[in-house]
Amino acid sequence: MLDFLLTIVPKKQIRRCANCQKVGHNKSTCTTPTATQTVSPKTPPPPLKFFIHHVTHEPTASPHVINLKREQDSLWNQVETVSPEPDNALYQHYHETRPSPLVSPPKATPAPSRLFQKIKHLHNAIKELRPWFHKITSFPRQLIPTKGLAAVAVLLVFLIIIPGPARSYYNQLESIKNTVANEGLAGFSALQDSAAALREADLNKASSATRRALATFDQSLNIVGQHSILTTLARAMPLVGGEVESRENILLAGQEIAVGNSYLLYGLSIIPKSPSSTLLQQIDTTLAYVNSALPNYQKALKHLQLVKVNNLPLEYQSQFLGYRDLFGHLVNDFESLADLGGAIHEIFGGKGLRRYLLVFQNESELRPTGGFMGSFAIIDVKDGAIVNLEVPPGGTYDVQGQLREFIKPPAPLLLSNKRWEFQDANWFPDFPTSAEKIMWFYAHSRGVSTDGVIAINSSVLRRILTILGPLTDEKRQLTLNADNALPTIQQIVEEGPEKKLNRPKQILTDLAPELLGALHHVPTDKILALLTNASEALKQKEIQAYFTDSQTEGTLRSFGWTGQILDTPANIDYLFVVNTNIQGQKSDAKIHQTISHQAVAASDGSIIDNVVITREHSGNRGDMLYGQTNTDFLRLYVPKGSTLLSAGGFTWPEEKNFQVPDAWTTDDPFLNAHQTEIGVDQTSGTAITEESGKTVFGNWVITEPGQVSQVQFTYRLPFTLFSATSDATLSGWQKMLSPLSAPLARYQLVVQKQSGLTADFESQIVFPANWRPEWKDGAALKTAKNGATIEKKPLTADSVWSLLMKKQSN
Repeated sequence: MLDFLLTIVPKKQIRRCANCQKVGHNKSTCTTPTATQTVSPKTPPPPLKFFIHHVTHEPTASPHVINLKREQDSLWNQVETVSPEPDNALYQHYHETRPSPLVSPPKATPAPSRLFQKIKHLHNAIKELRPWFHKITSFPRQLIPTKGLAAVAVLLVFLIIIPGPARSYYNQLESIKNTVANEGLAGFSALQDSAAALREADLNKASSATRRALATFDQSLNIVGQHSILTTLARAMPLVGGEVESRENILLAGQEIAVGNSYLLYGLSIIPKSPSSTLLQQIDTTLAYVNSALPNYQKALKHLQLVKVNNLPLEYQSQFLGYRDLFGHLVNDFESLADLGGAIHEIFGGKGLRRYLLVFQNESELRPTGGFMGSFAIIDVKDGAIVNLEVPPGGTYDVQGQLREFIKPPAPLLLSNKRWEFQDANWFPDFPTSAEKIMWFYAHSRGVSTDGVIAINSSVLRRILTILGPLTDEKRQLTLNADNALPTIQQIVEEGPEKKLNRPKQILTDLAPELLGALHHVPTDKILALLTNASEALKQKEIQAYFTDSQTEGTLRSFGWTGQILDTPANIDYLFVVNTNIQGQKSDAKIHQTISHQAVAASDGSIIDNVVITREHSGNRGDMLYGQTNTDFLRLYVPKGSTLLSAGGFTWPEEKNFQVPDAWTTDDPFLNAHQTEIGVDQTSGTAITEESGKTVFGNWVITEPGQVSQVQFTYRLPFTLFSATSDATLSGWQKMLSPLSAPLARYQLVVQKQSGLTADFESQIVFPANWRPEWKDGAALKTAKNGATIEKKPLTADSVWSLLMKKQSN
């Protein structure tokens, strides 16, 4: 290696004066007189010009030789820079020095530091070596290891160009790095204190910690700025530059985060100072300061993305990756808030009075959108304020006698009612479709139109009471907490004295004002927990919303809050298991369901899916609510065009239990438009329909207390994963290139969660024996020799899994 370096670095030449043969000057500046020369008085030297980087110039005097004897020191007093500002970067501006007859000589400027001269010589050496590196890098890249070139560059810097002071520079850089690292650690510690204070709604403490963080990051960056030449040189060195840049980017990110937090905290701090402001005005204020903070958060994310994790200490790498990922999601959420602002204005009546139907779903009696709609409310809002709230004490049955239309229900609902009515309107698992039907029933019962529907599962009440604490019902002398509220309310509804007066939901009517008051006066230290739980409830479909304003509906759909059946591409596997409890009382509270899925790809690329659904009833027979027989009409939503091959394990209710519609009832055009009958499987009696762009298989599952039911569906998907072309059809050169152009197949599976039910889900994906996994994505997805498995886990939200397979050559 040393021989190689000597061959590419020119040897140093010693220049001597042609007159006196001494070093340090040349003949033109020699002070020793010759035989033919007499000493003449000194004359002012011509204007001195010098350059630092890549400027072509022919100086009047040699730029390489300067007489540094003491009597020549006055030359430096005549140097005058023409650069507008000092520039500490590695690449400098051109300067020209000349004596000025118009002004007095400027104050003496110190000579360039040795480090600065070393940087100049480093640049010149690299400039001379550029042709050599160009020759090296002109070879195919796969033959030249880039790490080897980096090592050569480091050796050039430390062994040849900067041999003497290199160690002291490195020690100085290490000292700067340690100081900056400590300051940066203190800054992020202050940010952590700010976040903790914000969670506790202590705005003063959060603001103080943010200011402390900002000051610390400023101090750290000032240290870096004071040593800009040193850090610039360090960035140019391949082995240490990455570490310097990574730490500097972390500091810059911390500074931007602190500035963004300052905007956000100020916005939150001024809201309590305006108690007269409406909810809508408070939301506007919050969004305005979120938008002010967003540019700083976006800059911070860019700096974090520039950090090379391998340059960080090993013990901090995983923590940093987790923080960067979490912060990225936070920035995405803030970016989405801008779009959400317009929807919030519409929802809370910023554009006029809005009226909504709130339907309360009991997931213990499972229905397609989450549960039986036993209760509902009408709420009017304007300018962010609730101007009217009505909770009918008779629940959804209060509307029953007011319905003027007589239409036939979907066939399975004939087990409970010969007429389709408001309480059974949520038949469609696609919530927007059910919401339209709910609004239709209400409008045709009370003659009042509404602007949207919000479905709230009973589990949301448990979340609220867990955060805000118990509610007191003075009328009944009850204290309702997160543990006893639902069973207590359910018992009063079924057995309380108000039931005899046809007011079984009176307790909900009484509790509604109390609950709204508690939500209106949420303690500041509970706000964050409440918002977090609301976000989880929306993600898990415990809250679903539909609005007639198309722009608002589209915005909420983009957030995944509208409970719609997903519109998936034709070449993607899809599964949505939907349960409907009919006449099974509240037995779903004791049902545990497991969905086992398997997709097997044949040699021709076709796929056969097999789905097994297991339902276990842990209730006690005789319990009036939870120990009843669970009667479930189960539907499988699969890719449109799928072909049912076999199905089994079903149990039908007795035919005598089904009611017959009256002669004057008519078919419902809405139902016919959204649900198309395809046929019935003659072997299993499985109904086959099309709905929401999917093929649907439906049949009955009856599970007794203490028993386990299991049903299975086998069907062929309507697409293939790969071509059935065999290798025998390939030409000779195609076979030679087959390792480079081996066939690839992409399999994707989308599984949707039913609101009100958290079932376990597992899957197996099997390809022919000569296929191997190349890439995967999805929670709990583990690759196998010729496929993958999805380990059993609770299905808490809609999920997607992806698998890329590659065919092996024979």
